[in-house]
Amino acid sequence: MSTPRRRRRDREPLPEIVGTPATVPNATGDIRNAVEHVAIEPTHEDIARRAYQLFEDRGGEHGHDWDDWLQAERELRDEAVVGVFGRILAMGGPYATA
Repeated sequence: MSTPRRRRRDREPLPEIVGTPATVPNATGDIRNAVEHVAIEPTHEDIARRAYQLFEDRGGEHGHDWDDWLQAERELRDEAVVGVFGRILAMGGPYATA
């Protein structure tokens, strides 16, 4: 037969968590979040513009809209990744390599 566990009453209750780290004000002021600074996602308009360029480059041949869209999305994301690595190397921080 097991004995019931007693609660310790001498402990303070845990503080209530309010908001998420992104919404909780901090002492850094207007310093941008490092992830926001480097994570660039192409906008819908950017993808649409590039997909239309691919459509025109192919001579306006219809029936490849999904192919154009996915290729445009892939190209723009690849460019963003290259840009992120370029900015990291330009900062010369701890993650930059020679």
